[in-house]
Amino acid sequence: MSRFSLRMMVPLGLAAVFLLITAVSLISGIHDRYELFIEESESELMSYTTEVARIIEQGGPDSQGLLRSRISSIMADPRLQELFVIGPDKRILMAPNPSLTGIPADAADEDFDETTFRQRQKERLPYLEPIDDQDVIEAMQSFEATPEADGSEGRGVVCARFDLTDSLARIRNEAILSRLPEVGVMLVILLLTGWLLNTQITRPLERLRRAAQHMRQGDYDVRLPENGCSEIMEVSQGFNAMAHAVGEARKGLLESERRLSVTLDSIGDGLIATDLDGHITLMNPVAERLTGWSRDEALGRRIEDVFVICHAGDHRPTAVPIRRVLEEGTLVGLANHTVLTNRMGKRYHIADSAAPIQQEDGKLIGVVLAFHDMSQEYRLREALAESEQHFRTLADNGQALIWTTDTDGNRDYHNQPWLTFTGLTRNQALGKGWLEAIHPDDRDILLTTIDRAYRRRIAFTREYRLRHRSGEYRWLLVKGTPRFNSHGQFVGFMGQCLDITTDKETAAELERLAYHDGLTNLPNRALLLDRVDQAIRHRQRSGGVGALFFVDLDEFKQINDLYGHARGDQVLIEVARRLTGLVRDTDTVARLGGDEFLVLAPEMGEDVDSARRAALALADKLRYAMEQPFHFDEFHHLATASVGLTLFAGRVDHAEELVREADIAMYQAKRAGRNNQVNFESGMAETVTRRYRLEQELKQALQNDEFELHLQTQFDRAEHPVGAEVLLRWRHPVRGLVSPGEFIPLAEESGQIVAIGDWALREACHLLHGLQESRAESSSRPLSISVNVSPRQFRTPGFVDRVQEIIEETGIDPSRLMLEVTENLLVTQASEAITRMRALAGLGVKFSIDDFGTGYSSFAYLKHLPLNEIKLDKSFVDDVPGTPGDTAMVEAILAMADRLGIDVVAEGVENREQFAYLKANRCGRFQGFYFARPTPARDWVAQHLEEQSSP
Repeated sequence: MSRFSLRMMVPLGLAAVFLLITAVSLISGIHDRYELFIEESESELMSYTTEVARIIEQGGPDSQGLLRSRISSIMADPRLQELFVIGPDKRILMAPNPSLTGIPADAADEDFDETTFRQRQKERLPYLEPIDDQDVIEAMQSFEATPEADGSEGRGVVCARFDLTDSLARIRNEAILSRLPEVGVMLVILLLTGWLLNTQITRPLERLRRAAQHMRQGDYDVRLPENGCSEIMEVSQGFNAMAHAVGEARKGLLESERRLSVTLDSIGDGLIATDLDGHITLMNPVAERLTGWSRDEALGRRIEDVFVICHAGDHRPTAVPIRRVLEEGTLVGLANHTVLTNRMGKRYHIADSAAPIQQEDGKLIGVVLAFHDMSQEYRLREALAESEQHFRTLADNGQALIWTTDTDGNRDYHNQPWLTFTGLTRNQALGKGWLEAIHPDDRDILLTTIDRAYRRRIAFTREYRLRHRSGEYRWLLVKGTPRFNSHGQFVGFMGQCLDITTDKETAAELERLAYHDGLTNLPNRALLLDRVDQAIRHRQRSGGVGALFFVDLDEFKQINDLYGHARGDQVLIEVARRLTGLVRDTDTVARLGGDEFLVLAPEMGEDVDSARRAALALADKLRYAMEQPFHFDEFHHLATASVGLTLFAGRVDHAEELVREADIAMYQAKRAGRNNQVNFESGMAETVTRRYRLEQELKQALQNDEFELHLQTQFDRAEHPVGAEVLLRWRHPVRGLVSPGEFIPLAEESGQIVAIGDWALREACHLLHGLQESRAESSSRPLSISVNVSPRQFRTPGFVDRVQEIIEETGIDPSRLMLEVTENLLVTQASEAITRMRALAGLGVKFSIDDFGTGYSSFAYLKHLPLNEIKLDKSFVDDVPGTPGDTAMVEAILAMADRLGIDVVAEGVENREQFAYLKANRCGRFQGFYFARPTPARDWVAQHLEEQSSP
């Protein structure tokens, strides 16, 4: 940065001080004059307004002339800007300009403020107010106006305004002109001072500066003239003496450096010296060879540029020890973990140290760094360390807990996994300390095994428990092997331990799962059968009667379907808890799977009668326990159970047979309406066997084409055929026609109704397609075909797609297909059912509710359903018109359907009286034996076509 010379700085400084003093004095003088002038102006302005107001109040015949004369004299004041006499009504009474007289004040003066005017009217003392930072001041004085003066009464205001701008400017200019002589004198003084400084001080100092510069460049023979004022002469003499002394010292230093250089070049270690800034001042040949830098290139460079080192282990850059010496001023000891990278990229492992260079008084003047090549030694040491680390890594990173002992059996090594496992420190585990972690029950047998192996110098294997760092004991499998040195001498044992706790727990869990239910932890079927066998044998030996209960939850599948399997599992766990709480310790509660539970009471009574009473009482308790509400968070459910029980004494030989009897009794309880209990009787087995056989035959019926369709015609009010209902029949090869009431419920329970229903729907559509293609059909009124769809079939995934596929496959008019569903379909999952019905209605399919009036909640859904008709159940038709109750019900249903525009088909019409009554009450369609009986499909089609073709 450029600097001013002394001969410039001193005059300029004096000039600045003078200008500052002059400016402050000038500003202060101007301010004082301003204050005095403004104060005089304010006093005169107030006197003007007061005088005018007094003249107005005194009145008299000569007052107007006197007032005008006084205002004219006041207006001669150059400072006066405005002067108004304003009456009580805000009109100007008098002004220097006569044209303003009589006009409102706010029209004559744009600065007029009515609020201020009203305030001044109320005050009798004069009021002064500065305007625009006091360059303009305004005074107001109120006066009492007389009627003679202006024709109005009240108080007026005299308003006068001074503009002081020109006067204040004149005062400022006069003050500035009065200071000009002082400024001229000061300039002369400044010029004289500058000349004296240049001749007596600045020129000698310039000569001294040039001499010092020559000396810094190596010219130690430079000298200054010893003349001038006494102070300058003494400085010149001192400089000349110093230049001579420095020259002589330099010659001695050069000689010393020569001797030192010879010494340093003979040392085998690399040496580098630096100054206090870390710049290299010296380097010997060894340092040149190792760093790759010549002495001439390195001198003056930063030590970090030449001596580039990093840590030998992770190659992190390492600070040069010289920096630490410069910071701390102490010796930095030998470090042998450093790598030096020379200028060409070659790497050397070195040992380095640094020491301070100090003067005799201890002052630090530099640092010397000594280092030597240790690459060969490092490679040998690294190979040894890698070998040791290799084996240590193998030991510390495996799962095995490894240890070694000496010849006395004392532990002398444990790997890290062993220490981590036990939580012991290395010192705690050495010697015999590790024995404290062995389970007390296993210590003696383990020590005996180890002692035997030591005496025989043989390997050993043993399972034992060792305390884990968590405090628990875990199972270990230890394998010990004797070890020998290179001379074949025995030096101790080496062993490894594996944690086998999980294996043992897994084995125990597998054993538990083999005999227990995974969800409820109750005994499973295998364990139950074993205990039933034991109970049977005990009863055969000791007499008495036992009981076996088969408990099955009613409608449990709905819980899984509606709330999910997780909620169903909660219910099953709670059922297990309730059942377990009702039985004795000698009894067994088991879960077979799903919602099936068995309760074994091996000692129910001494004789059959007492045992039966006790068993029935216990069965009641079991059912009652299941009837209690299930509460889980926001889930609330009421359930029931069906219980089948069987008594046993000595008549049964096998547990499976006893379980089968209880199962049969439970099945009969469900058939009896659920939430029942049934005691097994010998005839039940035959019934179940027959049902099972029928179920198996039903599975083959569809494959063997044993099903056939029958149709029953539907008629309108004129007894003309308008449609037909498809009825399913099973023609058994041995039994003949099987009643639908027998096989349809069985198909529903087994799930076969889905496949059977799809077959019936496809066959009905093929039949409908044949009717569409016939000539007789095309020339007559087309008939619709109604097909029953079971709730289970309707709810199966993809039902809508299957119906659409059948329609497209058969090519029928979907508007002639009527699907009949039951009211019970709408009781559960109503929204899903409505969605599917609407999707099918979108295809053109029509819907009818079968057995209307016998289900639940049908009226609530009528307005939401895409219904075309409802079928009045036969149970209503049978008793009309003779039974008042059924008659009222039928009339209500017919009236409702008429209002909703839904067709009604009356089922089971068997006589003329029923037909007449229904017809009279606006029933539109009829079906029953009165008109036609169900006919095989082939015969029905032939009969229909014949009727249509006849004239």
